[in-house]
Amino acid sequence: MKRVCSKLVLALLGAGAGTAWGGEVLSVENAYGPAAVERLGTRITLKSGDKLAERDLVSVGAGGGLSLTFASHGFVELGPNSEIAIEKLPFASYADDLQTIFSLTRGYLRVVWERPSQSGRWPLFVYFGGEHAALNPGEYFFDQQSGVARACVAAGRLSVLLKDGGELQDLRPSACYRFLAGLPPERAARDSSGWIAVRRGFNIDAPTSLEAMLAANDAGGDVPAPEPAAAAQAPSAPVAAIAPTPAPPVKPVARAAPPAPSVLPPTAAASIPAAAASAPVQALAPPSPPPGGSGAWGVNIASYPAQADAEQHARQLQAAGYAATVQQALVRSQTWFRVQLRGYASADAARAAAAELEARFSYRGLWVNKTGAAAAAAP
Repeated sequence: MKRVCSKLVLALLGAGAGTAWGGEVLSVENAYGPAAVERLGTRITLKSGDKLAERDLVSVGAGGGLSLTFASHGFVELGPNSEIAIEKLPFASYADDLQTIFSLTRGYLRVVWERPSQSGRWPLFVYFGGEHAALNPGEYFFDQQSGVARACVAAGRLSVLLKDGGELQDLRPSACYRFLAGLPPERAARDSSGWIAVRRGFNIDAPTSLEAMLAANDAGGDVPAPEPAAAAQAPSAPVAAIAPTPAPPVKPVARAAPPAPSVLPPTAAASIPAAAASAPVQALAPPSPPPGGSGAWGVNIASYPAQADAEQHARQLQAAGYAATVQQALVRSQTWFRVQLRGYASADAARAAAAELEARFSYRGLWVNKTGAAAAAAP
């Protein structure tokens, strides 16, 4: 974002000048693959626990991902080949001026935000593709690729000031919008159940089919995403000015499961025997947990609404030498049956198993997390 544009918008918003250190407001939770910050002419590789500051330029390379904790009241995610400039950031959550501005220069940005209750007003803005968006508490996705700017509202309410001026555009939940010069934003409605595929894939166009949802189901965890708010609720109320008005908080939803950005192909779960028979696996030893393994880490392979389908998939993996199990979980008030490998002693051991599964059976996007001991009930 050019500084002249930033100064113009800051003037319109009544923002003051100055530089603030935001180390207590924005910090790195997880970094996957190439992720770095340019600060005062120096490029620094990012790692968990690093603090970010106003005027930092944050970038993620191909195959990477970055998750940032935002003021302990939400988080920010960047997908592969993404870059944001931190235009404005308060030095702490108790600062007099809490205004925050992120500028997405390329790639994918996700913001999940719950305004802190002790703050009467925390203006939060995202610049993308020349547009300027004001965010109420909620969940939002932004994308800037090949000169095309898009924004999605999973929950909450966006007001957008277009780069060619004119009236504010109020963007409604459960939809994505494309911005073309001289035209109103193009709106494409989206089934609210499909957001999990977007979170999983760092891709606003991620499919919303049942098959894609089965493959990406576990990526959102067991915390339900907020549904579009009713008209009488504050996050869905029309925004009269570019600065968000105080509203009750929206509970942040679960992060996408890192680090793999893609989802399992719909056909993979049904083709394990053929894949196992044709793959060159003679030199590979199955990384099954040892009998009675008590490690708390596991690999999530797939999820099914029908227990019989999950058990069939598990049997196929068992026949290939893997100690697959089926665990029951409640997601979005629906029962799912997860095919898992459990009992690994560390996250690295589970990731090694996931990598071998992907290489051996052409899986994509397997999710590693804490599942509990192999012999224990699923959390």
